[in-house]
Amino acid sequence: MPQINLKSGRGTNLFQNIDASLTIDISSAKPTESPKWDEILMILGTLIAPINHLGRISPHGLQIVIPPFSQYMVINSGKIDLDLSFDLNTKNHKIMYDPYLYEKEIHKNYDPEEFKSHHPVPDGYIDILSKWYSIKFTYPDFNYIFIRPGLGISLQIHAMREEHWEVLQGQPIIIAGSKISYDTKLKSQFDIPLGAFHTVTNPSDSEWVLIKESYTGKFDEEDIVRIFNPNHYNVD
Repeated sequence: MPQINLKSGRGTNLFQNIDASLTIDISSAKPTESPKWDEILMILGTLIAPINHLGRISPHGLQIVIPPFSQYMVINSGKIDLDLSFDLNTKNHKIMYDPYLYEKEIHKNYDPEEFKSHHPVPDGYIDILSKWYSIKFTYPDFNYIFIRPGLGISLQIHAMREEHWEVLQGQPIIIAGSKISYDTKLKSQFDIPLGAFHTVTNPSDSEWVLIKESYTGKFDEEDIVRIFNPNHYNVD
C-alpha cells in the first residue's frame, strides 16, 4: 500500500484519479498526537474544504474516498505531520500541479524591464512587485499579475478587501471561495468575497498566466493570511 508522510505546512501534488475509486487513510505521524481535522484542507473535484467535511472519521484517523476521474489534493495546514496511505497505486494518476516543482531551484526575481520586452504590459503602471514565480504591475485602478508556468501564488484570505479577477492569458486553475475552476477560458471572471479562499495556479509548462485584479475595500499587503504557501518565500 503506497504511503506518504506529509509534513506540517506542505501539500501533496494535485492529482487526477483514473477509472477506479481511491481510498486514502490519513493518520497522525505521531501516534501520541491527534490532528485537528478542521485545519487540514482537501481538494476534491471542484471543492476545497476542511477534510473532515469530505471524509469520515475512522478507527485510526480519517478516511476519504476519491471517485473515479476526480481531482484530489491534501493540504496539511495543521501543526502535526500526517501519514497518508493509499489503497491503490497512484503512479498513473495525472499530476495537474506539483507545488514543489522548482523548490530546489535558485530563486531570482524577474527583471521588470526584461520581462516587459517579452510580455504585454500596458504603460501607466505606478508600482511593480517582482518575484521569482510572479510579477505584479500596479495601475491606479487595477493590477496585472503574471504567473510563471508550473507555479502559483499562495492560497490566502483577506479581511479588508474583496477582489475581482479576470483571466487575460493562459488557462489557470483558480480557487475562489470553496469552488475550483480547471481549464478556465479567456475573459473568465471571478469574485472573491471577504474571508474567502483564493489562489491562481498556472499548470502550463510554457505559457504565463495573466490575471487582471481589481478590488474594493482597503488594499494592504499586511492584510494577507496565507493558508498554504508552497513557494517557501518569506513574502509572497
